Order: sequence, then structure tokens, then C-alpha cells
Amino acid sequence: MKGFLYKKAFLKAFDRYEESEKELIVSADKQIRHYYGMQTAPYGLRVKKLFEKEGEKTFEARVTDKIRLLYVESGEVVAFAFLGNHEQVRRYIKSFK
Repeated sequence: MKGFLYKKAFLKAFDRYEESEKELIVSADKQIRHYYGMQTAPYGLRVKKLFEKEGEKTFEARVTDKIRLLYVESGEVVAFAFLGNHEQVRRYIKSFK
């Protein structure tokens, strides 16, 4: 079973969203957790693997047209890394390459 962590950047971004958007983000979180527990694909999140580096797989899930959720799978840990729009996610990823 995978363990789940929340990076500081994820939590900081989460706090900036409106309550209705937070509910959608929490729902996406639950769907991703369900996927790892039951091995059933999350419906509607349009999860896609962005890249893999040194055993870490980075994924993007589409919460809404404007909100993207970035998470990283590494061994037995899934880390929710970042939240933002498409451009913010692109810049976040670029900062690590």
C-alpha cells in the first residue's frame, strides 16, 4: 500500500483556492488515492504521465479546465507536489530540470 504526502508548495497553493475549488481538489485527491488502493482508474481526471526520472514518475491530473494537480510516485510514496493552472505547472516542472 502506498503512503501519501503533501508537499509544502501543494498545501500553500491549496489555501489560495475558493471553497468550491477546494472541494474539487479534495475530490481529485480521493480519486487518486482510490486508484492506488483499488487499481481502478480515476474517471474524468485525465491523468497523464509527464515524465520519469531516476525511478520517480511525475503525473498531472486535470481537476478542472483551469486547475492542474501534480503528483509524484516514488517507490511506496505518492507525493502531491503542486497545484496551479497549466502555465504555473509548466514553470514548476521547468524549475527542477
